[in-house]
Amino acid sequence: MNHNALEAMATGQTKIDPELEKAQAGYHALLDGFQSIQLATVAGDGTPEASYAPAIVDAKRNFYVHVSELSAHTRNLMETGKASVLVIEDEGTAEIIFARKRVTFAALATRVERHCDEWESVIGQFEEKFGKMMGFLKTMEDFHLFRLEPTFARLVLGFGKAYDVSGVGMDVTAHVSGKNGAHRKESKSETAK
Repeated sequence: MNHNALEAMATGQTKIDPELEKAQAGYHALLDGFQSIQLATVAGDGTPEASYAPAIVDAKRNFYVHVSELSAHTRNLMETGKASVLVIEDEGTAEIIFARKRVTFAALATRVERHCDEWESVIGQFEEKFGKMMGFLKTMEDFHLFRLEPTFARLVLGFGKAYDVSGVGMDVTAHVSGKNGAHRKESKSETAK
């Protein structure tokens, strides 16, 4: 059950917006199926960098990447602490190439200190997900673990199916419509407030 459903129950509402529930299911399907993220960073001088990295996501929707300082994106994360994360449907499975399912997160990047409890736990999850290669990479001193903590996201599940994702649990909160996504259809839970 997502945050919207819990909020509806807590406020005594019995109707849950079925459109948002369906969007939430599509959102979970994207996050359950990825192995790597598209990663956008920016250098201190404003130079953009697009890249990718194998990643994991935790229950709070924090993404983690284990990346080498030889890469521009690692230096950018260290310098600015800003990133954008894209999880996107595979081209081979997309029904319409112009409307691939995707979610883009704005995120704050924090380096996780080597061998602290969080580092040990997350590196263990990387080893479980990606196998033997992580046993080698975790010993490389030029590799660093970053937590990418989302502040906001935009979910797109097709034409006319764009949604805001926000809040503590990074849940789908509203349908976005109009020119450049400037207008939102209020969810039933927002209308009731």
